[in-house]
Amino acid sequence: LIQAIQRLNPDVPVQAQQQALREVLSIKSPDLIADNEAFHKLLIEGVPVQYVKKGVEKSDLVWLMDFEDWTNNRFLAVNQFDITETNGRTHSKRPDILLFVNGIPMVDIELKNAVNETTTIQKAFNQIQTYKATIPSLFTYNAFCVITDGFECKAGTISANESRFLPWKTADG
Repeated sequence: LIQAIQRLNPDVPVQAQQQALREVLSIKSPDLIADNEAFHKLLIEGVPVQYVKKGVEKSDLVWLMDFEDWTNNRFLAVNQFDITETNGRTHSKRPDILLFVNGIPMVDIELKNAVNETTTIQKAFNQIQTYKATIPSLFTYNAFCVITDGFECKAGTISANESRFLPWKTADG
């Protein structure tokens, strides 16, 4: 994320870039949905910063992602990424696949084994709920989640209940 901020905001002083990074990383409240909405606002609208340049106080926006030219962003898919979080108790979890954009974990993909007869897409959904309870900071930055049992594939947001996860379809259906 630090590299993306530097790359996407070359005219913003380093101190203001660091201020923006601190603001993004300090989103923490007891309300996961509120945290997710706060991050989404910063992602879409830019992170407001103030700094002094040549004796003049300036206000600017620091961008975390380039929405105009996607080639300026860095994409990474990571299988079995370890996350440890302490919120009363220490929890260590390993989501199946995380998709990162500029270092931000934007998508959690939960896969269940299609050859296991007891596997259901509901178990993938339940796994997301477990992660939300035990490693909630991951979902501060989440755009959406994908669940699959190998036959069915659905997508939804962190606030969606199971019935609101909808089939993942190609552009042509």
